[in-house]
Amino acid sequence: MAVLIQRAHILLQQGRFDDAFTALRQHLSTNAHDTEGLYLLTICYLETGNIAEAEQVAANTLSFAPYDDRFLYLQSRIAFIKNQYKEAIRAISSAVAINPGYAHYFAMWSQILLNKKEYEAALQKAEEGLALNPEDEVCLNLRSHALFSLGRKEEAFSNLHEALEHNPENAYTHANLGWKWLEVRDHRKALEHFRESLKIDPNNELARNGMVQAMKAKYWLYRQFLNYSFFMSRQKARTQWGIIIAIFVLTQVANQYYFPLYVILALIAISTWLITPVSNLFLRLNPYGRYALSPEQTKVSNIVGILLGATLLTGAAYLLTGISGLLALCICSGVMLLPAAGLYVAEGKKYRNFTKWYVLGLAALGILGTSFAFITKEPFNIFVTVMLIGVFGYQILANFILTKEK
Repeated sequence: MAVLIQRAHILLQQGRFDDAFTALRQHLSTNAHDTEGLYLLTICYLETGNIAEAEQVAANTLSFAPYDDRFLYLQSRIAFIKNQYKEAIRAISSAVAINPGYAHYFAMWSQILLNKKEYEAALQKAEEGLALNPEDEVCLNLRSHALFSLGRKEEAFSNLHEALEHNPENAYTHANLGWKWLEVRDHRKALEHFRESLKIDPNNELARNGMVQAMKAKYWLYRQFLNYSFFMSRQKARTQWGIIIAIFVLTQVANQYYFPLYVILALIAISTWLITPVSNLFLRLNPYGRYALSPEQTKVSNIVGILLGATLLTGAAYLLTGISGLLALCICSGVMLLPAAGLYVAEGKKYRNFTKWYVLGLAALGILGTSFAFITKEPFNIFVTVMLIGVFGYQILANFILTKEK
């Protein structure tokens, strides 16, 4: 049976997960409590996105092997994927208590702390991992991220260059360096490293997303949006909400006392939602850019493009004809741009399903409101009013989801 375990190892390295599942199930059919086989099975589930199955196998294994640090590490990894950071830290700290000599566990701990925006603590854990293995590439990358977030940018770049000296073919390090160049507003150098990363690993999502951002960063307006995004991403959820509320209050004050400022602030607020899908529309005109977009990004840019076109056309048609139904259609198409742009804003499956049905509900209200307007000649009817309230609620909901995930 050891042959089946060796075969599963090789198949996992080759990314042949279906074949690896077959070998592992055959092995476990006669060795149900073999921890090596169960460990590989859990990895297989994680690599194929079957989080619930991975969680179940890890929990079951720990019930009869409670001191196997590998499964505590896997529990931490699963909790991290689910944004359950307190549980993730509990599990990885237990793994470290059992096996304090494995650098990768400290890398996991550092990654969790980075997502919690606890940069000093994340730096400490990355350095604890490097004390065990000075060439650990994951710890080097995480250390650079923590340093960068703490404003120690020269050290961060030096750290990444050191990592590339150890392994110039590391796709993750090239992608990480690309993002750092993008954050210091050098999209040309960023593109170089994203290209190199994708040359090494064409499936590297970090590099692919970075490539998209770097190509759009050649436009001045989008660079300003990126700067804002980077700034907000470094803030804790409480600070992000404070900024959002402050902007809202300032907008309301401007509406009372200085209307031109109100218009500017409103346009800025709306642009933060629309600039990504609208810029993706322009990117699709680029012979290379359109291949860099994910299916979801392409879908959202299509929807936004249709809604934007409908808003402009029906607005112009209403000005020419004065038909109330056209005004309602123009309003509904315009306000639907905001929820449509954030259709895939959430990372978790649960939140994505909820937002999808929420947006579909808003669209249904828009259709009803537009139909009612053509019949009654009342563009601001009950359906359109409820839809407008729903869109406002969606913005609050989306910001809550984003800050909760971060």
